[in-house]
Amino acid sequence: MGNLRVFHFTPRGTAEPYCAIQKPDYGNPEKGFGNPRGVYKVDLTVPSKDAQALINKINKLHEANYAEICEKFEAERPELLKKLARGKKLLEPYEGNMPYFINDDGTVTFKFSSYASYVDKKTEELKPLVLKVVDSKGKRINNVPAISGGSELKARFSMFAYGFSAVAGASVKLQLDSVMLLKLVEFGGGDDEWGDEAEEGYVADEVGCSPSSAMVASLPRFKSVSGGGIE
Repeated sequence: MGNLRVFHFTPRGTAEPYCAIQKPDYGNPEKGFGNPRGVYKVDLTVPSKDAQALINKINKLHEANYAEICEKFEAERPELLKKLARGKKLLEPYEGNMPYFINDDGTVTFKFSSYASYVDKKTEELKPLVLKVVDSKGKRINNVPAISGGSELKARFSMFAYGFSAVAGASVKLQLDSVMLLKLVEFGGGDDEWGDEAEEGYVADEVGCSPSSAMVASLPRFKSVSGGGIE
């Protein structure tokens, strides 16, 4: 029972750019920054008035964990010093970055992530973990769209505190469990060159097809066409 995970829910927030929800982020293996397990991730920005309760939970967990780390370190300090190699300095406990930051406009951005696969202990193969995405009624979305920055979401997650090392201080991780999609902004895949010049007027259908070349060729010049197309 002690290992039972407790899940939390965020308030409604807005996803920041470069989230990886539809499919995992595998990094950049060519440049030496690859991650074969893949990572689902989203930075979710929440109004300050809705964020404080979650900040309090994170801080409470971190403070209790860090106090325990420091107490244990002080108790073990004499033995650690005995084992320390000549010329080496003992690594003291220190705190890392929290999984949130407060923006200049007063909003708060929380950082969530989770692995997209796990290692099978028997076969040592990577087995996929699919991030669950639901609609505003809680119904699972089987064909997850290309959720992009600007989408409005809620996140279901667990928290766990971790210790310090030579590369990172003690902090808290927000482990992403699932996502509720409330408002969709899809990744344009390079079709956003006109994004800053948008105007009111004709909007192409989300589902449909572009006019065929034969149809376009047969149209009188300078005549407009009423119909949808793929963006």
